[in-house]
Amino acid sequence: MKHPIDFVVTWLDSSDPEWQRQYNEYKGVSPRGDSSVARFRDWDLFKYWFRAVETNAPWVNRVFLITNGTIPKWIRRDHPKLVLVNHEDYIPSQFLPTFNSCTIELHINKIKQLSEHFVYFNDDCYINNPVTPEYYFVDGLPCDNNAETIFNTTKYNPLDRFFIRISMFVDICVLNRHFNRNEVWRQSKRRWLGKHLSNMSRLASLLLIFNKWNLFVGFNWKHVEQPFLKSVMDEAWEKEPEMLNESCTRFRREVTLNPYFFRYWQFATNRFYPVKLDRVAKYRTIRKDVEHICRALKNKKILSLCINDTPRCTEEEFEDVKIELIKAFEEKYPNKSSFEL
Repeated sequence: MKHPIDFVVTWLDSSDPEWQRQYNEYKGVSPRGDSSVARFRDWDLFKYWFRAVETNAPWVNRVFLITNGTIPKWIRRDHPKLVLVNHEDYIPSQFLPTFNSCTIELHINKIKQLSEHFVYFNDDCYINNPVTPEYYFVDGLPCDNNAETIFNTTKYNPLDRFFIRISMFVDICVLNRHFNRNEVWRQSKRRWLGKHLSNMSRLASLLLIFNKWNLFVGFNWKHVEQPFLKSVMDEAWEKEPEMLNESCTRFRREVTLNPYFFRYWQFATNRFYPVKLDRVAKYRTIRKDVEHICRALKNKKILSLCINDTPRCTEEEFEDVKIELIKAFEEKYPNKSSFEL
């Protein structure tokens, strides 16, 4: 491994009384924010995240665990690879306390000791089978797929409203303030027309090129762990501090930047290594997906797996689905990791 690669993961104990007190206090004065319970539910699967890391990526340099100060009771604080990070350690005080994951994520580059090369995980993103460092970085560049889309649309749903589509549209709008798409693809044509792209994605790129389109329109995305260069985040903050600061709200809002903005910045500066993303899978925590999740856990071809909570998983079915998921993870990772007491 030429460069040390750190993992960064965020976690919250929503049962913590102090967190609940602050949440209820600020929820009343932030009516516009998204305070959905699905943003904070604990599925009791986090220890399996560490077991998966130790089993499938033992080469990791360090694991930075970001919390609001409350950590899992089973965690081994003195583990040589573990770095505990509180929100107040790196997020400016004017943004705290925050109940917005984007506020927590947009400041990650400000964590002291964090390596230039790191992979960011939500706690619902798991390494599902053994991976090498080259799964995330090649030639010092984050591995990613810049599949463009001109057909990507969605519809409004009262449960999760616009999901994150509006925020990702904002990401693209701000990106276009700083970059000319026509110039970007000319600087590295193989990245924008290579075989790592699907036929549909190449068609979208060709249509934009044929029309000499100067604006980025959008990118396909998969909600799994994301490799980053810390220097790219530093650069984005230097070039666009106003909108990034405005995006750091107490509760999540729709018209803000989110961490995909940094991913897009890597694309627009051609600081990524093009790969196919055909070994990743995402499921939602709803009853009909449980069987698919259990099969995916056993699938040797799936390297990255996301099990995303959603308001569509009702409180009535939450406990039953949770029990089934814990059983499936315990079957796959029955042994404690060295990160556990």
